[in-house]
Amino acid sequence: MEIIEYSYDIDNISYSLDKYFDENTVFFDIECTGLSPRKSFIYLIGYAVRLGNKIAITQLLAKNEAEELEVLEEFEKVICKYDNLLGFNSTRFDEAFIVERCRKYKFNTAIKTKHHIDMYLTTTKAKCLLDLPNYKQKTIEEFLGLHREDKYNGGELIPVYQHYSLMGDNESKDLILLHNYEDIKGMIYISDIMAYADLLNSDIRYLSHETDENKLRFEIESSIDLPNSINKIREYGMYIIKGNRIYVTLNLFNGSLYTFLPDYRNYYYLINEDMIVPKSIGESIDKSCRRPASRQDCKVSAEGSFVALPKGFDVGNTRVFKPEYNSKEAYVSVTDIKEDIFIKITRYMLKH
Repeated sequence: MEIIEYSYDIDNISYSLDKYFDENTVFFDIECTGLSPRKSFIYLIGYAVRLGNKIAITQLLAKNEAEELEVLEEFEKVICKYDNLLGFNSTRFDEAFIVERCRKYKFNTAIKTKHHIDMYLTTTKAKCLLDLPNYKQKTIEEFLGLHREDKYNGGELIPVYQHYSLMGDNESKDLILLHNYEDIKGMIYISDIMAYADLLNSDIRYLSHETDENKLRFEIESSIDLPNSINKIREYGMYIIKGNRIYVTLNLFNGSLYTFLPDYRNYYYLINEDMIVPKSIGESIDKSCRRPASRQDCKVSAEGSFVALPKGFDVGNTRVFKPEYNSKEAYVSVTDIKEDIFIKITRYMLKH
């Protein structure tokens, strides 16, 4: 087995890097000769640890299958010193592969006892924000602006490794090491992608709002600073996220709408007057001129500016207005919107 070591300094410790890659965490990535741990073996494990602003990357390279156990044993010594593991698609693939290969050698590994964060699974929780074509590591790297030298994937490097194992040529070895090194360095870089999933449940606060003839605009501050901006258009409005600011624009309707009273059973509908009155008043009116009010009857007209709401959005106790009782479109009056509604609308838009 050969051990290859590198180190480099990080100029800027981002939110995600600081949260997820502390000095008690090991980034890791494996390379193997196939997808089945029963038919294939691990020929390379690369891992990274952090000390302040310095990142140390180590690669454990097996010349052939006979050296695989040595690689596994060395990696076990490393992870026993740390509480946390971090990788990309690593809970379902890398960890499972290591466990199966250790079982082959009747070697007990502590890997499943570690707190393990899988960046792939975390990132897919933010699909509502990201809308990427897929959530592969290279796709996320490109989204965040990282362009790597390595052009291969793990499957394409299997024959390269087999050639290296047989011939021992340095060109094949360099290609293998470069791919794994850039995978690890890329994972460290794209840890920033986890900020998008964290944003969905982060602390946010209302800053300000303004209206014009047909738009309501408001600004929200988040506790998380995103690396790349996001903008989404919905039928009822849009939002833009830049850094730790969320700028929301909602469509306004100017005119007359109805709010419907929830206690309709307490009213009579006066047939000739097309109006409702409380039952305490209506009891004195001839029965032929009145009937129990329905939900549709108990409406109050209001004139003003109204914000279009997302379908299914719950505004709690705030009055809701509609063109008609059965209308799917729902609105709230601009005058009724308070800070908690701005926050609630923002959270809904981010998650849908």
